[in-house]
Amino acid sequence: MATNNNGHLLDSSGQVVVDFVWGNLPVQPNDQRNSANRLDITLDNHINTESGWSGYPLFTPNTTGADVIGYTDYILVPSVLGSTSALAADALADVSLVVTTAGGATNTPIAVTAASRTVNLPTATLTAAGAGAAFPVGTSITVAALANTGAELNGVWTVTANATNTVSFVSAGTTALALSGLAAGTVAGTSGTVKTQSVAANAATIVPGTAVTITPFA
Repeated sequence: MATNNNGHLLDSSGQVVVDFVWGNLPVQPNDQRNSANRLDITLDNHINTESGWSGYPLFTPNTTGADVIGYTDYILVPSVLGSTSALAADALADVSLVVTTAGGATNTPIAVTAASRTVNLPTATLTAAGAGAAFPVGTSITVAALANTGAELNGVWTVTANATNTVSFVSAGTTALALSGLAAGTVAGTSGTVKTQSVAANAATIVPGTAVTITPFA
């Protein structure tokens, strides 16, 4: 069988193969069911079994079971911000969304003019013009060329907070930093990682087949 970029086996329709697992789990179907021997969806959680396991043993995600009438399947949309384009596309396709990858978003490095970190707290904050719009929370940034005591902030980080001209992330150290008027140092989106997704994570009432566009940093 083929595999996706996460290393998961795919079935003939390109979906991740779900194997049967024994254990302390809710009711699950076996592969001997037929049209004359269906579950009674008025009992217990059989309706969940019919809808959630339709297509078993080669699971078809979010496919309503034959006996479930008037039931609408919705998808829990994952956040793929900060992931590489390939992994993001796999994650969205795995939940039956139709993925398009847009051209890379403008990604000119922005000069860092100040950096701060409170003692005993790992969160560092950089000041850079327009950082809030440039680097959404959850995206991946690359900090480069900071010198002296600020050099420890060089590297690849995940944005945890932002404002108009600041961007914050969990850094590697916990000593106090108070660097201003920096003559060198830049912050940019990590090239090839997703900056935006057209359908937000955890959006309500998203059905299988919905189109999603991901836009990576150039």
